[in-house]
Amino acid sequence: MGDKFQLIHDVSPGTTGWTVKVVVAEKFSPKVAQRSPTKYQNLTLMDSEGSTVQATLYGQNITAFQDELLLGKTYLISNALVKETNAEYKAKSGEIQWTISGRTRIRRVEENNSNLLISTYSFTDFEDLPKYMDSNVDISVIGMIIDIKPRRIIQTRFGKECQVQDLVLVNKRFDTVLLTMWETFVDNECKYICQNLRKKLILIGKHLKVTSFNGLSISTKADSSFFIDGEFELVEEFKSWGHTNSEIIDIMISEKHYLTSTPSKLSSKLSVPTAEKDFTEIKNIQGLKTAKQFFWIKGKASVKVLNQTYWYMSCNNCNKISSENYGDIYPCVFCKCTDAKAIPRAKVYMQLTDPTGYINATAIGNPAEYFLQSNAEILMNQTLIPTAASMRLSMDEDEIFYVKAMTQELSTDCKFEILFIVNPSQIAGDKNTGKAPVEHIGEPIKFLEPTTKRSLFHSDTDDAQSSKKKRDKSTIEITKKNQ
Repeated sequence: MGDKFQLIHDVSPGTTGWTVKVVVAEKFSPKVAQRSPTKYQNLTLMDSEGSTVQATLYGQNITAFQDELLLGKTYLISNALVKETNAEYKAKSGEIQWTISGRTRIRRVEENNSNLLISTYSFTDFEDLPKYMDSNVDISVIGMIIDIKPRRIIQTRFGKECQVQDLVLVNKRFDTVLLTMWETFVDNECKYICQNLRKKLILIGKHLKVTSFNGLSISTKADSSFFIDGEFELVEEFKSWGHTNSEIIDIMISEKHYLTSTPSKLSSKLSVPTAEKDFTEIKNIQGLKTAKQFFWIKGKASVKVLNQTYWYMSCNNCNKISSENYGDIYPCVFCKCTDAKAIPRAKVYMQLTDPTGYINATAIGNPAEYFLQSNAEILMNQTLIPTAASMRLSMDEDEIFYVKAMTQELSTDCKFEILFIVNPSQIAGDKNTGKAPVEHIGEPIKFLEPTTKRSLFHSDTDDAQSSKKKRDKSTIEITKKNQ
């Protein structure tokens, strides 16, 4: 970027006659200030030494400069207002902050500083994502966008409606992960992705978090930022890989196994406690008042109330309850998806116990199917009160549960949901044999298409064998490509 201009650290409040050459490293979506109706937009600018400064646009300047300060492009900037950052924001925004206004001089420079920019990124491999699950650690990822789910509307615990949309990313090992985009990212990035999905765009994301939603997924934060098909050598290499393996990727997109479960390859990397002291004793969370907490518990689960419904009809887009018949296409009132499909989803209300006490908990989806040793289709057709012969109702040995505490209506006490179930005997096996310890996540469950409404209790051996042959073929092809 040259050295004839000042660097960011040379500019402080009161400095005059300065000009700094910078690249726009991050450009965040406009927001409304918490304590006023003022709209603002933050940018991260980087100089040739990799130093950064936060620059802010306010009000009408956001629109005025939207085509002047483009992500990844290089500019000469002078006469911005330079001031010290408020003490409460220094840890996040740095000591100095620039304000860009109509008095600021900005001139585009035709330079490619992509290598400098990408050198500041530290990408998290997909297989390492479980290490950061439900933590506050920021991560960066790179992946090819192979699918996007319909936009849906969710309601937060504060009653606010938010729009979200899920992307499916794949890496060069053919691992996939869901990336949930929130609010303005749906209007901006997701809109562009939908229009260009066939191009198999390469996404670079920064300031993301890993959650236990849907087994394991990535989610945006307020300060997340993205490059989509950015002008980087890394992106070109990824596109070349995608072109070489286009046939395999097309099979993955066609079969869509990534929409039914978290890949076992990722789940096997969960940071499951092994020492007894690292587990939470149930007595310590009985009557818990604070929600959105996560616990590893070692104990047993059992069904105490036999006469319960072990499944519910759900929207395939948001998993919310549906009054439609299985297989029906309908407009979901919850997520606003106009072509939602009604599918069964397993659920079970059980008691979780350890030597210190017990709590009641719910398992939904894959963990429910693992515990019951059955699947949603069979459970939907179960007409009699279950017995130990028809499904598993209790555990003989201790297993490990990843539990989330949530608020519940009409009570100050939290309710609990089981997100993962891990067989402790297989943790050691995983170290020695590479076997995945998370039992409830593995081969995706195939929902059978009914010939008549709710007519599922039939043999589908031929269809299952055909699906297995396709997967075996894909595996062979992947192996050949990697050799």
